[in-house]
Amino acid sequence: MSRWQEPQAIAELAREITVVRRPNPITALYHWRYEIGALLVLPYALYSLFQAVGPIWGAVVLFGVANWLFYWRSARRFLRDRLRSIVVQHRLRTGFARARVCTLDGKLPVILWTKPRGDEVEVTVFCPAGVGYERIEQRRALLAAACFASDVHVYRHHKRANVVHLSVCTARLRKAEDEDEVTPGLPPARRYAGQSDGAAIPLPGTFAGIPRAARR
Repeated sequence: MSRWQEPQAIAELAREITVVRRPNPITALYHWRYEIGALLVLPYALYSLFQAVGPIWGAVVLFGVANWLFYWRSARRFLRDRLRSIVVQHRLRTGFARARVCTLDGKLPVILWTKPRGDEVEVTVFCPAGVGYERIEQRRALLAAACFASDVHVYRHHKRANVVHLSVCTARLRKAEDEDEVTPGLPPARRYAGQSDGAAIPLPGTFAGIPRAARR
């Protein structure tokens, strides 16, 4: 091992044995905002409904809403995609901790936003000092396994090095047209056409092929 490689090896060893820090209360509330909102809004909505129309008509309204969600394909897809994005962000945080995508003192990246987009979930990640694109790119296979995904594509932000965009491919592995074996992975979505993993997402100009997360 050369002299310039020794600090890197020591830093890698320190990162592997470090204890991952728990998020502060504000960050933890932001992580669980959907679940907290559901626990607060749903009981209040049900109570208000039964108080307004009574138990019988309240049950009729709930039955109608359930049938509406079941038979309306767009609403069912919307609900499924939103639930999938919530699961992906929780699994991605777990993947960060287990794959040691953290600083030397155990601080994890913060997931700012997730958005479903077809067969993928777009994730915007804020990296603390000591974590960047290279670290996430090295652990992309472990992150894909943690998210039950076929692949994870990582892209640099066009302005800030501490912001990284991830595209979590949640589609099932499709079979090749001319052979029966399953393809090992899926290509990036069409909006990433012309870009390779690691390419900086360009400045907003021509919006064709640029993910919405990069235009914020």
